[in-house]
Amino acid sequence: MNKLFCLNIQEADYYKKYCFTVLGIPFKVGVPKLSQNEIKKLNAKYEANTEDVLTPKVENIQNTLNELIYTNKSICRYGDGEFNLIFGKDISFQNYSEKLSNRLKEILCSNANEVIVCIPDRFGSLDKVNNIDTNFWRKYMVYNRDRLNNVLRPDKQYYDACVSRPYIALKDKFPCKDYFEKIKMIYAGKDIIFVEGEASRLGYKNDLFSSAKSIRRIICPAQNAFDKYDEILETCKKYASQNTIFIIALGPTATILAYDLANAGYRALDLGHIDIEYEWFLMGAKKKVAIKNKYVNEVKSGRKISNVEDENYLNEIIANLAKE
Repeated sequence: MNKLFCLNIQEADYYKKYCFTVLGIPFKVGVPKLSQNEIKKLNAKYEANTEDVLTPKVENIQNTLNELIYTNKSICRYGDGEFNLIFGKDISFQNYSEKLSNRLKEILCSNANEVIVCIPDRFGSLDKVNNIDTNFWRKYMVYNRDRLNNVLRPDKQYYDACVSRPYIALKDKFPCKDYFEKIKMIYAGKDIIFVEGEASRLGYKNDLFSSAKSIRRIICPAQNAFDKYDEILETCKKYASQNTIFIIALGPTATILAYDLANAGYRALDLGHIDIEYEWFLMGAKKKVAIKNKYVNEVKSGRKISNVEDENYLNEIIANLAKE
């Protein structure tokens, strides 16, 4: 092909672009987005789970829970945000960096025996989830499946990242009570250290973590927490003991932190969203809604949070890295 005019097609961020160069000058021309019907048709063979298509090996929520209850393994989770960072894109509360992207890619394909790596069980059938979740993941897969396949290992056994999202997206809410009761078994009788964004407030004003022996908190920045990663990791190690379980709600930083703490000999559970899902479960919510005194990134009105002056909550805080 003439080097003066070179044309190729790439997939990026839910829409396709023609990317070409003329006289050494790059140009990008957007192509109209696919309709919902076109997206549905393109994803149909994967949703049908036909024998001629290959998808990653992902255990379901039930088996993922069992792995956490009956072993001492740590958990690292990936969702669309972590994948987008791998692909070089900022997300709403974490800017892209090459170091962050490389760590996420490393852990995604790791062989650590004491860590289960979780990705969403959305590569095949979407029958168990509601229309909102179906439409989101169907679209995401159509535009990103090839890129995902390039960073995932076809031989690796993954687990379901939605283990910490066991309510709002599911069509059948009947098993949800059992899911949460099993989650409480994971840390029953243990000393918990929450590593969370400054307004996450895991377990505040609910009984999700009432089975724990004790609760302490390390508060981290809600935005760009990875910028303080080394300090966060060292602070965790400073307060850790053999009976400690770290429960982390810190976006993509949690994925990496759980892995590094596990390699340091501690149990660490990346369980972001679990507290908000429990709140929605308790209120019988039909859609994502704001929760008083807790940061809910996926709801616009849930991002404005007031201070909490509750003495019991404040006494649980052993380090506040968000204010430094």
